Amino acid sequence: MQDYSIEQPLYVSARSFRNLWQEYRIYTDRIELKSCFGRKVIRAGDILDVEVRPRVVIGDLFRGKGFKESLALKLDLADLFPHVAIHRSSGWFKHLRITPDDPDTFARICKSIMGKAD
Repeated sequence: MQDYSIEQPLYVSARSFRNLWQEYRIYTDRIELKSCFGRKVIRAGDILDVEVRPRVVIGDLFRGKGFKESLALKLDLADLFPHVAIHRSSGWFKHLRITPDDPDTFARICKSIMGKAD
């Protein structure tokens, strides 16, 4: 198991009401989603797509997105604010929605690490 304790993140999203005081971090090889339920790690190699989406997730069904993307796992208040849609290749839920403090910057940095193997 790799020791991540000394590595500096590329981006840390500030905790706020809209992300339910969760912390989202981007590292060179992964994204970490920290909440009261623990830490979820998404490896950079598993990220297929990242984009900023408007509020109301189910509305993506009418914006030309597929059914699966419209029923994504929302980890915070993504229905109320512009948010980041993450499509990954593995895991129970392939489509995730999160609301970092700066969705555009978060998505841009995520795209820069996409496809990197562990």
